[in-house]
Amino acid sequence: MELEQQVQQHEDRLKQHDKELARLNDSFVEMQKQMNDGLTRVDESNRFLREQNTRQTEQIAQILQAVIKGNESYDERQFQLKMLDKSNIWKLIFGIGGSSAIIFALVKEVIELIFK
Repeated sequence: MELEQQVQQHEDRLKQHDKELARLNDSFVEMQKQMNDGLTRVDESNRFLREQNTRQTEQIAQILQAVIKGNESYDERQFQLKMLDKSNIWKLIFGIGGSSAIIFALVKEVIELIFK
């Protein structure tokens, strides 16, 4: 009888251990599910951030190209203005020289008319 009682107690403990193992397994499965859900959200967030980063990088590249093009255009306009200033100076010099020659010729003619 004592042996039967020990066997019964042993079976009861085994059943209790089985129940505890089943409870722990259910808890483990629930934690694993929560972790997978969390990792899925993290993956989605990372994907969104990567896409956003890619778009921002493209926008920055476009802005940089626009700034570089603007700088090149500015340099070209500055060069054209310098060339225009130089050509205007030469035009001014020739204009003054021509005007001086005409004035000199007129003054000379006037003086010749007066003293004739």
